[in-house]
Amino acid sequence: MNKKNYITITLVLIGLFIGSIFLSGATEKTFQERLTPLAETLYYILNYYYDMNNVDVNKVIDLGIDGLIKGLGDDFSYYYNSEVYKEREIENKGEYGGLGIEVTYDPKSMAIKIISPMYGTPAWRVGLKSGDLIISIDGTPVKDVSYMDAVNMMRGEPGTKVKLTVLRGEEVLEFDIVREIIKITPVKYGFVETEMGRIGYVRLTQFNQPSSKKLEEALKKIYDKGVTALILDLRDNPGGYLDSAIDVASMFLDKEKLIVTVEPRVGKIERYLSEGNNFPRVPMVVLVNGGSASASEIVTGALKENNRAVVIGKKTFGKGSVQQGFPLSNGGVAFITIAHYKTPSGKDIHRVGIEPNIYITDEATRLEHKEEVVDYTKEFTKVDIDDPYIKRAIQYFLEQK
Repeated sequence: MNKKNYITITLVLIGLFIGSIFLSGATEKTFQERLTPLAETLYYILNYYYDMNNVDVNKVIDLGIDGLIKGLGDDFSYYYNSEVYKEREIENKGEYGGLGIEVTYDPKSMAIKIISPMYGTPAWRVGLKSGDLIISIDGTPVKDVSYMDAVNMMRGEPGTKVKLTVLRGEEVLEFDIVREIIKITPVKYGFVETEMGRIGYVRLTQFNQPSSKKLEEALKKIYDKGVTALILDLRDNPGGYLDSAIDVASMFLDKEKLIVTVEPRVGKIERYLSEGNNFPRVPMVVLVNGGSASASEIVTGALKENNRAVVIGKKTFGKGSVQQGFPLSNGGVAFITIAHYKTPSGKDIHRVGIEPNIYITDEATRLEHKEEVVDYTKEFTKVDIDDPYIKRAIQYFLEQK
């Protein structure tokens, strides 16, 4: 196809797009005035740019869409082109290559912000923490590349190294990390023997497609052993699918108990209720920290406000916004914030987080990141009773005897 035909088709498509918006009800003159410069810019690029033969038009469009969404100033709205979207779908199924961190873009610092390192992964083992700002990758400043380019730079062949320069408060740190195939087992479980009997422990590392099924299997094994109490560990769990959060919360709440309310800008308010379960109702603690986000906060808020569990740890991350993926004709997907989650009591925890019932002090968190290598592919785990969070949970149960 020659350039002239490409320009003609592009302008026709833009015209159809504008027309569809007006037909949907957005007929304000000001909207048309704001949209017209976009079409004009693309026209001038295609028609007059000198070195057009060396231009990847798809990349121009991708960056244009990315810029539109970044212009919202919302850290949680983002755009994936078709290639990146396919890769992230692989991640959500529980296996991918990389470092093992959940990240977002921080426009204030023009850096990659770590939501949380995934438990047991290379990033976790070297000591990366929630809130760290990645400012350079292999010597390339993050501010000089796009968000997705930065994310892709951290991926690579297993066994290869990547150097991250990180800002933690006022301190600049450097980490050399060896990439691995990240095959996350989303659920780990174990037991602690105490004077009050056996306490079950289960750690959920993310809310992906296998999470709820794996959790149900682990809970059956835990309850079959006979436990007097249960610890649900959601530390450094960055969240995931809403459906998975509903399924997980339902495993602990009686049927019809309110889990979460989703309040959109457009459309009706949706209330999600527990589907109930057949598990024993034993005393329960939920462990959280600053890396517990999104779906983790839905579950935490539901269990706390329905008086099903006591929350121990630190204030959670504070991601209470809902992103919907809008598929585009180029194969990319625009993920746009369309609603906020509300806890059962009606609290909007976005950028606020959930306060624990019992706080773990900063001095007590020195054992959070250990140096030993953790096999994160195994479900059964030895519970670390020297972990300050777990130690406080056990103490709480003993105090309730």
